[in-house]
Amino acid sequence: MGQAICVFCASSSGLPEVHRRAARELGAELARRGHRLVYGGGNVGLMGELARSVHEHGGTVFGAIPRTLVDRELAYEPADELVVTDTLRERKAEMDAHADAFLALPGGFGTLEELLEVITLRQLRLHDRPVVLLNVAGYYDPFLAMVGSMVEQGFAPEGEGALFRVARTPAEAVDMAELGPGPVPAGGEPPVEALAEDWTDGSAGP
Repeated sequence: MGQAICVFCASSSGLPEVHRRAARELGAELARRGHRLVYGGGNVGLMGELARSVHEHGGTVFGAIPRTLVDRELAYEPADELVVTDTLRERKAEMDAHADAFLALPGGFGTLEELLEVITLRQLRLHDRPVVLLNVAGYYDPFLAMVGSMVEQGFAPEGEGALFRVARTPAEAVDMAELGPGPVPAGGEPPVEALAEDWTDGSAGP
């Protein structure tokens, strides 16, 4: 039975072809394996490439998008289900509530914010779903180096392998997402410095 895989990715236009191709390949891979795409509901940038590819290969798309972006005609109207929210926080809550796993393509500040939130919530043991980075053309290498430095200096107790996995191809990324719930990091109590938003109290998601 297919899963609902939440993908965080860029909405910027004019991105290098290597990233647009990876988004299309990921969409095709999700559709071929019978998974449902859960994403931010946009029709531009990698968001648009991804959603159109899922549909072109026979898959289904769930989108959640703030009303302000709908008003600017940036929503992917052909989505099989499109939830329009009032705020970005509500958008994230909808995506979280519908996701069996999380996967990040390259993106900007919004993508990083979404990614870091699900990593933090896994660190806090508020979910046990897979978190996967698709490291296209080494895009996430600086981020991975920073995570390594955070762990080495004691700012974070775990990193790659414990809180998230890293894939180099769309097929490998979906393989990792398909692993299902994994053991939450062990080793004492979660760090008190990491605080959770109200919507992550367990009532809104798996």
